[in-house]
Amino acid sequence: MGRTWALYLDESGTTDAHTIPLPRGTSPLFTLAGVILPLDRWREFDRAYLYLKREFFRAEIDKSSKDDTSWEMKGSDLIAPRNKDSERNKVFTYRVLDLVRRFEGRAVGVTFLKSLRTPLAGTSMYTKALQIIAERFDVFLREADGTGMMIVDSRMAHTRKGSGLDYAVAKSYLSFVFGNQEGRQLKRIIEAPLFVDSQLTAGIQIADIVAALVYGNHYRERLAPHGANEDFGYLDYTHTLRYWRPLKEVTFDSANVYHEGKALFGLRVIDHRDGPVPAADLQRVADRFAKT
Repeated sequence: MGRTWALYLDESGTTDAHTIPLPRGTSPLFTLAGVILPLDRWREFDRAYLYLKREFFRAEIDKSSKDDTSWEMKGSDLIAPRNKDSERNKVFTYRVLDLVRRFEGRAVGVTFLKSLRTPLAGTSMYTKALQIIAERFDVFLREADGTGMMIVDSRMAHTRKGSGLDYAVAKSYLSFVFGNQEGRQLKRIIEAPLFVDSQLTAGIQIADIVAALVYGNHYRERLAPHGANEDFGYLDYTHTLRYWRPLKEVTFDSANVYHEGKALFGLRVIDHRDGPVPAADLQRVADRFAKT
């Protein structure tokens, strides 16, 4: 076999239930996404990303209590509607995608458009997304004749051992790869997912930005293609369209056909939204806004 690859994964949005109109800080969708990078070039892309942060955000790093390795530029801040006119953020984001391309990286991800009336449990949403991504990662490894491991941003900081979401996700994944017919086919992926602190891992910091770009573009495309929607409380992510083409250029799509004679695409959207909203519910929304 050839190279060993790492799939770095992070999330954007939340798995929590939501209401409409959206309260501030809540999300109508959830994205788990990241980037596949070659482990034999780990030192190179780690330093390349560090230098990129220093080049664009030296003042912010110097003012913080963290060193330049652990200081993070969050993807959610890069693409936030309030920052859409930041030329610095825009150029930095393009440079991150250039870095992924330079190191032969590939993006993958899953986005759930969440249901209002029958929301999927958060852990179930996360583990299902991870299984779908693992299948695509295994296809990537087969086509590259390599092996790989999944490195995921930790979500159990400050919790008792065995009680956090990381533990539940890892157990679910192991049940999938050993107990599920499809999971048993994933022969190229080594070990259970490894959960790490993003402050110590450049790959996760890059994955955070990729996940935000996937999130922003699926939000724009599926929920608010014309900008902010006050009736539903949707935000304006139309500015993320400028990142769609370079993101797609580094997205993994299979070279061969698999299920039902079709290629596997690296980005997948699962629509769990409810059917048409009853007229009575629409009237209640209209009455609510009429009173404000």
